[in-house]
Amino acid sequence: MIKIKEIQFISINDKETIIVNLINGLADVIDKDTEKNLKNNQFTSLDDSVIHCLKDRKYIFFTKEEYDIYLNNIYYTASFYEEREIPNFLFIPSYDCNLNCTYCYQKAYKIQSFDISEDIVESFFDYIQSKIKDLEKRYKTHYEANDIIITLMGGEPLLSRNKYIIKEFVKKCQLYGYKYDIVTNGITIKEYIDIINTPSLKSIQITLDGDKKIHDSRRISKNKIGTFDIIMDSIQLLVLHKVNVQLRINVDKDNIYNLPLLAEQLHDFFDNPHFYAYIFLLEHEGCMEYKNVIPDYIALKKIYDLQKQHMLLKKIDIAYVGKELVDGIFSNETYYPTTRKCSSSKNQYIFDLYKNVFKCWWGIGNDVYKINKENEELVDSLWKKRQTLNINQCRLCNYRYLCGGGCVGRNMHNNTISCQKGECHNFKEILEIAIKEEYNDRI
Repeated sequence: MIKIKEIQFISINDKETIIVNLINGLADVIDKDTEKNLKNNQFTSLDDSVIHCLKDRKYIFFTKEEYDIYLNNIYYTASFYEEREIPNFLFIPSYDCNLNCTYCYQKAYKIQSFDISEDIVESFFDYIQSKIKDLEKRYKTHYEANDIIITLMGGEPLLSRNKYIIKEFVKKCQLYGYKYDIVTNGITIKEYIDIINTPSLKSIQITLDGDKKIHDSRRISKNKIGTFDIIMDSIQLLVLHKVNVQLRINVDKDNIYNLPLLAEQLHDFFDNPHFYAYIFLLEHEGCMEYKNVIPDYIALKKIYDLQKQHMLLKKIDIAYVGKELVDGIFSNETYYPTTRKCSSSKNQYIFDLYKNVFKCWWGIGNDVYKINKENEELVDSLWKKRQTLNINQCRLCNYRYLCGGGCVGRNMHNNTISCQKGECHNFKEILEIAIKEEYNDRI
């Protein structure tokens, strides 16, 4: 009999431990004697009913061959569906922005925008049609139009001067039956509400980084005026029109302790079905790089501690690596093992105003990440090749089915995708903190 390596033991109290299967995402509460026997591979000391349960939930196998077959099936099934994942497209009508935030991803590459060609929208949708046909042929599958979601982003996509382009974009989405969502700073929502608010609009993501004082010190206009009040008005206008708003709160060392004050100012939105707020733990701050970044497990622990003191803060979700496994344990969410985490290593394609194509959000506007038409299929396959079995550091990692190798874009070197190392997080600490918190919150 053999115990899987991909297992984590999380002590809950003096009597109980949670075991987590890091392959299939299952979890169970066991007593300390069972924990001891399982850790020491003393299977003969376990009751038959316990053995049956452990085997049924794939913590143990009778033979190594059985274990290997299970791992191979998980890997190839996950890889099969990842290769055929519904393609997602992003359209960048502008790299320019009407804000001058203290952190900025576009500033990191000093991207500049010029005039948009008149046929840019037509070219983008021609590209989508061509790419979908190519993927359907390559993987012998079919994608329904209403499953395709296009993300409109920038820079700032909803600049006042972009109205004609956005009108054409919206018309094309409706013509082809595609859904779209928008990533915007929210400054010009009042100008755009009648243009973008169609049945094809899935959601709009807007960012607030704290209460008025904190936000207005970080996300400011070109003339150094704060934007908090404008954005709050934009959120109010959107939910009034029954547009789904996803409010992103970027968190680092400078604003983490301000979260309770922001929660108070968002109080009136929390019960609105069209409003969802989440905390995003910054891993990199563009032009500021890692200056104020907090290690994710430390930030997660701080936020949970703040929630205990400020209950309203629990109305705001937390996005963190590994959350899908935790949600699979404690909610009705289905957990899927992965061999590729990032959409760039699957069927993601980003099209900008110069008709350039990129695979990665991280690399937009950077020529190193650009895909040339002549070698698109080759480069696409190189991005897709970065999966855990092909990454030296990930191949035997216990968390590989949760991590999927991490960020691909940060492993681009000399115009080549590196498979030498993973983009690692401290999953052991993250899962222990999150699972303990969720478990104790329910007892």
